[in-house]
Amino acid sequence: MSSLQLRIISALVLAPIAIGATYLGGAYFALFLAIATAAMSFEWCRASFLKHKPSYITLITIWLLLALYFGFEGYNQNALAAVLICAVGVIALTWFRREEREWKGAFLGPIYIGVPVLSLLSIRGDAEIGFSLTIFLFFIVWATDIGAYFAGRSIGGPKIAPSISPNKTWAGLIGGMIAAAFVAVLLNVYLLQLDVVPWLVAGTGAVLAVVAQIGDFAESAWKRHFGIKDASNLIPGHGGVLDRLDGVLFVAPALYMIKTLVGF
Repeated sequence: MSSLQLRIISALVLAPIAIGATYLGGAYFALFLAIATAAMSFEWCRASFLKHKPSYITLITIWLLLALYFGFEGYNQNALAAVLICAVGVIALTWFRREEREWKGAFLGPIYIGVPVLSLLSIRGDAEIGFSLTIFLFFIVWATDIGAYFAGRSIGGPKIAPSISPNKTWAGLIGGMIAAAFVAVLLNVYLLQLDVVPWLVAGTGAVLAVVAQIGDFAESAWKRHFGIKDASNLIPGHGGVLDRLDGVLFVAPALYMIKTLVGF
């Protein structure tokens, strides 16, 4: 079975789960994010705390509890405080070892994973537009990935940053932006139904596509820094959960900021 076939099968299994959890919301969405967060924490800690396996158990537990807690209790400024406390606590656990690999990972992990997770919880927690906006987020990222993949494969051309991600091309980036813009307009017509001009919605989709691609590059840079090819092999054809959600991790905070600034 080819890599593309594995990717398609995995996507066909995971996408309905993500959509279903988003539709149900509440504790179901929080549980979905808690499982994803635990998997991402495992992958992050396996790379950055490789020599001390008990360290990542602590971080996984903290993020699992955080995701569940904020899923049940609501979303407010205490979320940021929890992220900071978590970061300080994990740094304290690893600081005495004085190993740069570990304290860097301890500091960045809660921010890299925690801020997007809390952004997603906050977006979905909106009673009026939470479901539609979360679906919008997922589909924008998926459209970006699909558009970038097929445009990059069929057109090729100059690489964006071959030292970080040798397969990413400018054609792929543009293809992802076009796909995301098109999907954004469709979703606004049939789902969001915001009273804004189509070009503004398309532009937002294109900008979020760029943000998703930045997330892809950040993930590639992280893996190169720690000398690994994939975050894990949990998802056939995709690698790890961090590999699959790299775009979501960057788009979620961006969309949350747009939502907050625009006020919808």
